[in-house]
Amino acid sequence: MMVEIRQVGKRSWREQPGAGKGQYRSDTVAFWDRSRWLRRSIAMLLALAAVSLTIVPSNAQQKSQRKRVAAPQWDKKEVRRIFFENAFDGTVLIGERPAEFGAGGKPNGSKVAGSGSSGGTRNQDASVGDGAGATESGWASRIDGSVIEDEVKAVRIEVDECVTNPTDFAGRGYKLARMHFTTLAMLFGIASEYDGNVRWKSDAPSARDAFARAAANAKAGGNAQVYAEAKARKQDLQALIGGEGFANKTNAEAKTVWGQTCDRLPLMQRLELSQSMRMQPWTADKAGFKANKESLLHEAQIVAAIGEVLSREGMADADADEYTAFCHSLKKGALDVLEAIKLDNDDLARKAVGDINLSCDKCHGSYRN
Repeated sequence: MMVEIRQVGKRSWREQPGAGKGQYRSDTVAFWDRSRWLRRSIAMLLALAAVSLTIVPSNAQQKSQRKRVAAPQWDKKEVRRIFFENAFDGTVLIGERPAEFGAGGKPNGSKVAGSGSSGGTRNQDASVGDGAGATESGWASRIDGSVIEDEVKAVRIEVDECVTNPTDFAGRGYKLARMHFTTLAMLFGIASEYDGNVRWKSDAPSARDAFARAAANAKAGGNAQVYAEAKARKQDLQALIGGEGFANKTNAEAKTVWGQTCDRLPLMQRLELSQSMRMQPWTADKAGFKANKESLLHEAQIVAAIGEVLSREGMADADADEYTAFCHSLKKGALDVLEAIKLDNDDLARKAVGDINLSCDKCHGSYRN
């Protein structure tokens, strides 16, 4: 006897020959369908588990194969340039040491190099070789070694802009180059006989003479020969700041002959830049003073250095008492600006800049070139 089984929806019916449809109800087919669904579900779960087992080892393997970044390689020369090797070696800190650093718990009263106005030099790439050792020049009391470095870097940017091509250089570039090269000659002249730690000290005498020569030649105009020398000095300056040293190093003396190093007119132009274009507007009101303290600190030391150079032996009119008195007033005004910054006194700074202006005006009334 044949039995036909159908499934309609969730119901199963059994039919027999000669019997009416739906005469008997049975759950046999329904039970069989649920079993098949369960088997399929279990098979699917087992398949997913198998896939998971194959993925997890893959991720773990990838993780194990990751390479760590290699440790950085530091340029020892660059590290020495940025960081002090020994902050207590007598060339960095300024003023009397606190009691805890003195012998027996008492202040030792020792002074160290650097200007008290700006916190000492931060440069460690100074060499005392090649006859460029520390002297009693007194420069450290007027300009900090870090200010010399910062000004050299700032002048490099100006040189890049005025020594571009022969046409522009012949038009106006040579005039600006003369001022910038004179400023560099002054800065390297100071560095060569600096009584303390300052960057480029061993290269300073050679650089001083090279930039002084370029400045003197620029006085004649912007011809092809002057431009070629200016371009060469531009490259020397880039290399020096980049840490390569001065390419055309000579056996120049550390002591600077100022009359052969700097002309007065370019120094006066640099002084005018500090005085009228920077310090005067920066001290016009309290807000300007507070916003430009660091820049004022820099410019005041540049002014003090220029005032000192102008009065050095060999410079024009440096043997005239009236002229040296003007230079002294100029330096005093610059030092008063530094004192005003220390005291956070904008009125004092404004008065000091006014004294600088007055000193320059009186000097210009008697001495011009």
